[in-house]
Amino acid sequence: MSTKFITRRTTLKGIGTGLAAGGLAMTGFPAIVKAQSETVKIGFLTALTGLETILGETQLNCFKLAVEEINAAGGIDGREVEFLVEDDQTTTKGTIDKARKLAFQDEVDAIIGMIASLEHVAARSVTTPAKKLLMYTTYYEGEVCERYFAATGQVPNQQIVPTTKWLTENVGKSVYILGSDYIWPRRSAEAIKNAFEANGGKVLGAEFFPFGTQDFGPAFDRIRAAKPDLVWMMVAGADGVTVLKQYRSFGLEPQLVGNAWDEIYSFAHPDLAEGTISNQAYFMGIDTPENKRFIEAYRARFGADKPINAIGEAAYDATYLYKLAVEKAGSTDVEKVIPALSQVEFAAPQGRVNMSAINNHMRCNSILARAKADGMWETIENFGQIDPDIPGCSL
Repeated sequence: MSTKFITRRTTLKGIGTGLAAGGLAMTGFPAIVKAQSETVKIGFLTALTGLETILGETQLNCFKLAVEEINAAGGIDGREVEFLVEDDQTTTKGTIDKARKLAFQDEVDAIIGMIASLEHVAARSVTTPAKKLLMYTTYYEGEVCERYFAATGQVPNQQIVPTTKWLTENVGKSVYILGSDYIWPRRSAEAIKNAFEANGGKVLGAEFFPFGTQDFGPAFDRIRAAKPDLVWMMVAGADGVTVLKQYRSFGLEPQLVGNAWDEIYSFAHPDLAEGTISNQAYFMGIDTPENKRFIEAYRARFGADKPINAIGEAAYDATYLYKLAVEKAGSTDVEKVIPALSQVEFAAPQGRVNMSAINNHMRCNSILARAKADGMWETIENFGQIDPDIPGCSL
């Protein structure tokens, strides 16, 4: 399958050539308007350079696969999906600039993607006042309650809460937290603390590091002295590989836990990941016909050696949920699409998914798994779909 990229310049040039060849005057202008409205235009915004590049590439691939499948099956309500890709460079300025371009210059119907929380915060400063639908496809701290924001990644009560209950019952009750210094790890650390204390556990320490940190040794010395049962890591992007390598070299014994580890890390570094525990909405080892078909299609398109992770799968789900919502609404009008999002469901690779009308977040699945020596993840417990809880939110 091939994806058709269309730009306004290309469209107008082609139409203009046709008008000139046919000797048509301005009486043909309405045909131009009609031709432009015959596609559904989606902007895909993510980190294709910078700290989160290793995640952004897979996320984009999953989005492309969804679009290609949708177009091959007749598009959205008979309209072809056109998409434009922008790199936000994992920066606030880059995200704002590209969100403005997609919203106002390209006039997309919706924007999908993004990884780090700084990206969704920056993008929302553009999309919310512009009343443009933004679909965020990464697990995050779960605190956004806005009409024009929808999320298909896990929030703490879907990811951290069930994981903590299992850990305190089966592994230990004391934990030390390491994270990158930005919104998601800091807010998640608060959720981890609350969850551990609710289960009779305790956080012995929490440290946060700027992007690009190269030496985690002093923190490991403090962990050795604290003697926790578990170390919970939320170090982002490429820094996550650095911290894992150093942790292993220090020979520390506490069980490693995270809510960001996935196949992107474990396939590249199976020796480092082996034995770690993570909770995601999706792992490649899910044994369902939908997931097997998804993996087969992905490998045929992007390569048999390419891993898929939960962030990518959530982008795939978001694209299909948007398609179904537009078809339910009979329009790309955002005021009609938003209520329609909670009226559709999708048999996703992770399992059945749908959106909550209360907060525009997806009822994600919650899977606790352990990394194996071959880079795959073995399910410890599948908690199934969990309703998203955004405190105080009622849309």
